[in-house]
Amino acid sequence: MTSPHFSFYAAIALSLSLAPQHFAFAHTEIINTDTVEIDEHLVITSDPMLEPVKISTDPKKPRLPLPAYDGAGYLKTISGFNVGRKGGAGGDPTLRGMGGSRVSIVDDNQHVYGTCGGRMDPPTAYIYPETYSSITVIKGPQTVKYGPVGSAGTVLFEKDRHSFTDTDLEGRLSTTFGSFNRRDYVGALKGGNTQGYIDIDANQSSSNDYKDGSGNRVQSSYDRHNASIAMGWTPTQDSVIELAYGYSNGNAEYADRSNRAREIKNENVSLLAQVDFDHPLLDKIEMQAYSNHNNHIMDQFDLGVNAGANVRRNTAGGHIWFDLIPSDDLSLTLGMDHMQSQHKGRYLDKTQDNGLNDLLAKPFRDNLEYKNSALFSELTYALENGNIVSGLRFDHWNTELFIGQTGKRTDELSSGYLRYELPIQQDQYYIGLAHAQRMPDYWELMKADSGDLSQKAFNLKPEKNTQIDIGWIYQDEIIVSTSLFYSQVKDYILINSNTDKTTAYNIDATIWGGELELNVPLSAHWSTQSSLSYSHGRNDTEHTPLGQISPLEAKFALNYEYQAWAVGTLWRVVAAQNRVTLGEGNIAGQDLSKSSAFNTVALNASWRHDLGLLISLGIENLFNSTYAEHISRSGASNDAPGSEPMFQVNEPGRTAWVKVDYTF
Repeated sequence: MTSPHFSFYAAIALSLSLAPQHFAFAHTEIINTDTVEIDEHLVITSDPMLEPVKISTDPKKPRLPLPAYDGAGYLKTISGFNVGRKGGAGGDPTLRGMGGSRVSIVDDNQHVYGTCGGRMDPPTAYIYPETYSSITVIKGPQTVKYGPVGSAGTVLFEKDRHSFTDTDLEGRLSTTFGSFNRRDYVGALKGGNTQGYIDIDANQSSSNDYKDGSGNRVQSSYDRHNASIAMGWTPTQDSVIELAYGYSNGNAEYADRSNRAREIKNENVSLLAQVDFDHPLLDKIEMQAYSNHNNHIMDQFDLGVNAGANVRRNTAGGHIWFDLIPSDDLSLTLGMDHMQSQHKGRYLDKTQDNGLNDLLAKPFRDNLEYKNSALFSELTYALENGNIVSGLRFDHWNTELFIGQTGKRTDELSSGYLRYELPIQQDQYYIGLAHAQRMPDYWELMKADSGDLSQKAFNLKPEKNTQIDIGWIYQDEIIVSTSLFYSQVKDYILINSNTDKTTAYNIDATIWGGELELNVPLSAHWSTQSSLSYSHGRNDTEHTPLGQISPLEAKFALNYEYQAWAVGTLWRVVAAQNRVTLGEGNIAGQDLSKSSAFNTVALNASWRHDLGLLISLGIENLFNSTYAEHISRSGASNDAPGSEPMFQVNEPGRTAWVKVDYTF
């Protein structure tokens, strides 16, 4: 078998060796009437970054790996992201070595936070990607518009608002069947006329426990369903008022804990108004108000253990944005937003309660409440050579702790960025400097104080991340995308599980790295995609490696297209991670050990019919390797029938799937 180390460096060499072909293909016109654009078939590795710091993708396109069940699974396909696996559901995304609320997840302009103290339901657990119109990743703290700033980056899961010029009806049906009894069903329908529209979608996804490459069963089953409806009124071609409602519920089991998620439920409602103006200064106004409610029940009753808890979170907020055009070379957005969130729970008292009914009969008690109000501005100024893009944001926080030592705190935070973009023909260059201040989140504040384990870490200082982002993008027949970052984080919030209680405390840290992506057409039918990503983290206070940093990773894909057919292969190679600090990390997980290098191969094929039918299929982990990602949870609680505990939660073994899409 090929050495993982040899495979890794071979993959890098193969990817980078394609770069000189820029000169060979940049001025070659490739004309082929027998092929369909690659965008119509499977997306391999990820969509390249085509504008500074931003990646935009269509989640309805079929892609490798196996079509994602939740938001975290989808983000894993984008360079720079990794996901901490707990089982088949509820994975926690990290971007460039920064996890938890350092990655701001925005669900159609709403902030939907999880409830579980053990992160069974991170924000991405409530998102089924295929029902969204687009997903945009903004790397680094290079936006201040979408609520509290994500110091690692911001992810926008967005849905389109419709404007019909005539009476029309569109729909989409999709189903996926895969190994381990994976089943997904998706239906969507939208219709309307010049006066308004209705948009309905529903989906259901489930899977049994999967097996790793050694045939060991991993406790990972889940069953989840989602539905949403949006009704819009379009009194003019340039205005819309939309009322939307969404509902999701499900259950899941995990290999890293004995608790089962009996219920992971979310209900949300939003009211949105957008108006475009034919005015020399005011271009657009957008207003939105939203409210969402999460309910989560976790227990061990089915195992015969009298243990359980029920937690809830209510989050409400809204924003108003003014898009202004003071001059031909200046555009400006001014806005304000507000959000408040309450977390509460009820817990089984083993001395007097027994079972689910007793749990559900208990009253809820408040745990934590916070309120956030903010003002921001973002502008783009067109120079003779290039553009200046900048933003500034001021946040006011009121936070109250109702348990432990109890208490209140007020925080005033400021964030901002300045970026210069220089387009020259097919090339784009950019450099950005940003400073983001982040309020400690619920999971961090609920950890023990490192100085007094009987107290909550309610006195944590806000994080302060100062970061430089630079990059170069080339777009012609060949696409080259590079992005590099260097980040110094003062008062980084470190989670340490080496004591009797898991603690949270502030340190100073440095994180740097970047991503490289290449898309190269080799001929009229053949093309390649490749990517490389790396992050390096250091705890400057304790002079140790920073916990939970993903290792160097490379992907290489080879694709062939002819008429309605496309086939391809994906080779993913991950280096060993030897820079660890045991027991340290973030709210999503802590370092368990050093990790070994591994590589996997996947195959895919697709066929498209002119009448709106697309059939795609694939095999992942072709050689049935047994491996675990470095960013993973302990598998010590894996107790599915026929299984055994494992050091880390292993990834699935050989997995086959087929997906059928029909649009009309």
